[in-house]
Amino acid sequence: MLRLGLKSLTLGSMVALTTATTVFAQVPIVQDLRLLPASNFSCGPHLSTYIVKPLDNRRGAGIRCVKFSEGKPGTAIPRLAWYGEGNWSGATYRHVGQAIYRGRNLVGFASDIHGNGEDINNNFPGNLNVKVLGGGSTIRVTGAWNEQWQLVKTTNYRPLSRPTTCGGYFDEYQVSDLAGRRRGDGLRCVLRVGPKNTTWFGNGNWGGSTYSHLGTRSLNGYGAGDICGTTFGTICNTFNWGSLKLTPVPSGFDVTGAWSEKWR
Repeated sequence: MLRLGLKSLTLGSMVALTTATTVFAQVPIVQDLRLLPASNFSCGPHLSTYIVKPLDNRRGAGIRCVKFSEGKPGTAIPRLAWYGEGNWSGATYRHVGQAIYRGRNLVGFASDIHGNGEDINNNFPGNLNVKVLGGGSTIRVTGAWNEQWQLVKTTNYRPLSRPTTCGGYFDEYQVSDLAGRRRGDGLRCVLRVGPKNTTWFGNGNWGGSTYSHLGTRSLNGYGAGDICGTTFGTICNTFNWGSLKLTPVPSGFDVTGAWSEKWR
């Protein structure tokens, strides 16, 4: 299983956001996981921010933080991966997903993160139909879901509190420094559905500075982007394709390159 890890401070490019801007300011944690209004939420500069609209008569609100990759027909590389959260008729959820080509069709896989107070706990092993429209301005998801995502710069949304466990649908890992020198802890939730060991959500802290990120693969290898600001974390960085190497070891992974982490 994949668990909390600490991002390597050997990266000279890692930036901790300290400015108190509206978009990236930290806000108090919502302990009961209920969504409260907040202005100018964004996933940050390294992921695309989408709002969610139902294609049926359900009530609800939510966000999707999307990382586009290089997947094409005939490959097992995601076309896109995402972290999502929100509520349907007041019932809270959060999930991680990826979409892979099967023939000419883009097929989605997703699993709910559960055990942190979320109300909804479901698994979607390839029963989502994903269409990227308008050059990425709109993403439509049908099949087991019936919703449309609209690209925005910011939106009125207050995130759920930070998760501390992944739930039963993920390989879950705790993370420490590979060399044993750095202080911190964290979580890695690696999707089991779809191509294995491909897409994950992670959060944690390094030396007291918090972060959250979404990682996946491209044709050139693994990369990741931080979800920046609000309850997600003060660290805001991006890691190019191929900058991360995941090496399987007993009970987990050693992560090298731009990071130096032990997932166990």
